Amino acid sequence: RLRPGQRLPLRPLAQELGMSMAPVGEALRELAQEGLLETEPGWGTRVRKFDSDALRNQHILRTALECEAIRHCAERATDAQLEELATIAGKLDKLIDSRGPWKQVSELDSRFHLRIAQFSGAGLLVEMLRSNQLVRMLARGGAIARNLKRPLRQHTELVEAIRSGNPDLAEEAMREHCRRSMDLQLAHLTASEVDE
Repeated sequence: RLRPGQRLPLRPLAQELGMSMAPVGEALRELAQEGLLETEPGWGTRVRKFDSDALRNQHILRTALECEAIRHCAERATDAQLEELATIAGKLDKLIDSRGPWKQVSELDSRFHLRIAQFSGAGLLVEMLRSNQLVRMLARGGAIARNLKRPLRQHTELVEAIRSGNPDLAEEAMREHCRRSMDLQLAHLTASEVDE
């Protein structure tokens, strides 16, 4: 596991991975382009530190994309698509409530949000949400949410809002979902900054 601020020297990293430097260097450049790494001349590449401002900025983008996706989804989702979302949401909420395995929670959470975007019919929204940075942010939110003390039905509530067919109601439910996620992540970020 890489820590924020950790240096990633190319040669040792390539040796550790058993690869040549060219593909490792390309992977580092791609991760830097996605905003996950920072590269400074004379210093090298390191894992980006996420502060509360960076997290808030990411959430502004996430909220805009997710709210637009759910609005369109509420207007056009078929019964079969609603059932698929309900199935994923039910499994996801149960996993979160039972503090299920982080990897499973993260995968289902990402899948749920991507399916909403897919069912919106707006292909560009899907591609933007699929970007590693946003998907990883969703996964972090799911992982943090599993540590809550109270049971949640957040994802099931989102499906109910979509099922209403009311885009305004669906958008408001997603906006609240994103706000709760940001609050959790900010609290987690603050706690981890204290731990360092």
